[in-house]
Amino acid sequence: MSRFRLKIAAAFYGFISLGAVAWVMVRSGNVRELFYHPSGLMVDQSPAVDLLVGGAAGVAFGLGMARLSRFMVHRFEWAKGLHIEFRGLLGPLRDIDVLAFAAFSAIGEELLFRGALQTTFGIVVSSVAFGILHVGPSRKFIPWPFQAVAMGFAFGTLFWLTGNLAAPIMAHFAINYQNLHFINRYDPSLQLPKALRDHTPVHL
Repeated sequence: MSRFRLKIAAAFYGFISLGAVAWVMVRSGNVRELFYHPSGLMVDQSPAVDLLVGGAAGVAFGLGMARLSRFMVHRFEWAKGLHIEFRGLLGPLRDIDVLAFAAFSAIGEELLFRGALQTTFGIVVSSVAFGILHVGPSRKFIPWPFQAVAMGFAFGTLFWLTGNLAAPIMAHFAINYQNLHFINRYDPSLQLPKALRDHTPVHL
């Protein structure tokens, strides 16, 4: 990812973050509402405990989903094809690119879709809108928005259960950080098809 593309990503996610803040300020005048679910289940702890528990839950969920993504790439052709398309779209990534993009997207998208839209229109509308944002540039990306809708429901549920945005932000960050590293480092085209592996002579 070039520095120019990274700057574009930073500007885009900065813009939607400001949009989320503006939305909540117009709606209620209280920016705090952007970070807390109005009927979250974890409301009796101190704010520090809520954030720590939410963040830890988000990281655990995100790492689990990243492992599931790797399993799917190794087992399913559609997931492998999507992985290859992302490699071509993103190009080589530096570690700083992965870190920055994972952070920008996690914070910006969660502020907008969970903090602003879910608290206004509910989890269904916010999750579907989240999926629409992830429509890809070609038909080969068709699975991506459906995955995004499912993850929108998952992030929204984390938001509701923990009562704050720490959980969905950290889950989103962990998934993107792990998956971007995996996309960057693993090239499925270098793996021999099973039929060839089974008939490749072994030289001792």
